[in-house]
Amino acid sequence: MDDLVSLHWPQDSGRVLQLCHQARDYVEMETGDAPDLAYVRENMTDAPPDVPTDQIWCWGHLGPDGALDGIATCLKGYYEADDWYLGLLLLDPAARAKGLGTRMAQHVIDQARADNAACLRIAVLDTNIRALDFWARLNFKHETSTSVGDGQLRHVHRLNFKKETLQ
Repeated sequence: MDDLVSLHWPQDSGRVLQLCHQARDYVEMETGDAPDLAYVRENMTDAPPDVPTDQIWCWGHLGPDGALDGIATCLKGYYEADDWYLGLLLLDPAARAKGLGTRMAQHVIDQARADNAACLRIAVLDTNIRALDFWARLNFKHETSTSVGDGQLRHVHRLNFKKETLQ
């Protein structure tokens, strides 16, 4: 996608925070709070200790006005060394249901495949029914459910790339 840009903490934190305010419906569903810089930092930088900082990626989509209208954050090497994990795909409500989510997800899928990843995982809030349907349309399959961390039920879905990992 030509309209995707690489985003970095802290240089792009203000732009990402602005998007989070636009998409506060999701942020509040996830956290119960309004978006703030701590939320932005967590999504742009947090990773398990065994994932190096150079394996954290954050891409943004520029809307017609030049502002971010979408963001995708990913980790390479989580859960396993050759796995990818998509931590957040967030869209401005005005950009939803127009194909942007699918295009951004496909970009991440393409990047993971180009990196020879075994799979791409995502964790979807149980209450986010639209997202559960979205990922199912992209052929992600339910792997497990968990409420570890903040106590909210999440469904982990997986898209396999290598034949030996297909189930």
